[in-house]
Amino acid sequence: MSLSFVRYLALGVLVAGVAAIAWTTLGGDEAGDVAVTTTTTVPDATDDPDVTASTVVATTVPPEPIEVLGTADTLTNLDGWLNTDATSLEEIRAANQLTVVQFWTFGCRNCKNTLDALGRLYTDFRGQGMEIVGVHSPEFSYEADVDNIIEAAAGLGVVWPIALDTDKRNFHRWQEGNIGYWPRVYVIDGDNQIRFDRKGDGRATYEQLYETVERLLAEV
Repeated sequence: MSLSFVRYLALGVLVAGVAAIAWTTLGGDEAGDVAVTTTTTVPDATDDPDVTASTVVATTVPPEPIEVLGTADTLTNLDGWLNTDATSLEEIRAANQLTVVQFWTFGCRNCKNTLDALGRLYTDFRGQGMEIVGVHSPEFSYEADVDNIIEAAAGLGVVWPIALDTDKRNFHRWQEGNIGYWPRVYVIDGDNQIRFDRKGDGRATYEQLYETVERLLAEV
């Protein structure tokens, strides 16, 4: 390694450290974040007395708080429950720190695309204070038959509680406007506040759902 290269390397490291300190001073405090600063010393790579060790300061800013999106509604006028002895959403909420509510129907391809992600969520966090409630709101008449729902749920591996919203009253009340979505997923915390609300079956949505549940449970 040439002496000139080592000098340029040391200078670059020093500039990076100064830039990190400046960012923390000018930007981090203004944003109200609590920054965590770590310091690393890079030793000199030569015996030349003109090349000295440099210090790199790296700043890590914590993620933004998970915002409150509103107060969650309840589930009313249901035609029953499957996979649980509970008889209301309030009963399930009272027994858990977080409740994931997904509106779905078993014949919906987009809904099926989410079930592996929900299964992983259920496996990883079911024993840590989280429950999933699948609100089954049928799009077609064959999806309203309870025997068909039971058979489909078993085949699809849906083992979490299912609320039977046959007439889609809750489906439309929870989703204001003229359009309702299959699937749509919410996270409700212990204060009945909505902390996550997404529609569709995108992979990024369900990765973010997992991260949200993980973070909220860690904050409890």
